[in-house]
Amino acid sequence: MNHTYKTILFTVGVLGSSLTYASTAAISLTNGTAKGDVNLNMGAFGVNAGITHDNDENSSLAHVGVTVEDSESNGPLQVGVGVRVYVIDADLDDDDNELSGAFSVGGWYRYTIPQANRLSIYSSIYYSPEVLSFSNLDHMYTYDFRLEYMATQNARTYINYGNTVVVYDDDSRKEINKGFSIGAQVDF
Repeated sequence: MNHTYKTILFTVGVLGSSLTYASTAAISLTNGTAKGDVNLNMGAFGVNAGITHDNDENSSLAHVGVTVEDSESNGPLQVGVGVRVYVIDADLDDDDNELSGAFSVGGWYRYTIPQANRLSIYSSIYYSPEVLSFSNLDHMYTYDFRLEYMATQNARTYINYGNTVVVYDDDSRKEINKGFSIGAQVDF
């Protein structure tokens, strides 16, 4: 079974098995990429996991993390800061599938526009310096910016621009999930 189908099945499995406990589940797609994320709300913090497969770069990455979140979300701004562990499976130029890992720090925010309470702006960024990167990885960073529309009380649709940049010890680079995608998020 090729990587695309495995990734899609894994994402559906993670999202499907987590529906009972999840606070949010999201998926975004392009012609060449699939990305799924789940965040379990535990009150003042959240536990999150996600997977991305980029068919064009023949690369996949997965993360698990913990985020301290603003539990009082009465205002237009929601914020979370935390750590993630990334595992990257990339097809490098030497025809060797390389598995790398990294600890990263970062966070996310969402600002809901008060005059248009169905529209919000979401952004996240995570960075893994060399000291927290393993195997043949020098450093990596990932970021997302998206414009969200609250279609229902429990569902958002969005247009996303994101990129994950992975830099290896030999100065080679991979850009995974770079560009625009469309997606949806469901709140439970």
